[in-house]
Amino acid sequence: MIVRRIPLDDLAARAGLPVETVRQLAELGLIGAWPEVTDADLVELRRVRRLIEDLGLEHEAVAVVLRMRRRLIELQQEVARLRVALAGGQRADRVTAWVEAEWIEP
Repeated sequence: MIVRRIPLDDLAARAGLPVETVRQLAELGLIGAWPEVTDADLVELRRVRRLIEDLGLEHEAVAVVLRMRRRLIELQQEVARLRVALAGGQRADRVTAWVEAEWIEP
């Protein structure tokens, strides 16, 4: 995982979000601690932008959606591990339960 020091205004510009929104998300713990952010944080910020722009969600609703998504991924990974254990011995770390994709906007 690559960790970079990115100025807050640059991070907000890359994600297409207002600086204050990025600051609030960091304070809520929905992204890593600024100024040391990862590529995953940038992906998460872009996801936030889509939730706000495409679905018209408020910041509080976005926080709920992101937490539910993280929990769903955790549960899917646990189910995959249990299936492997029941199947009798395949390596659990090779089972993929969730495929991540990034939207590319024109």
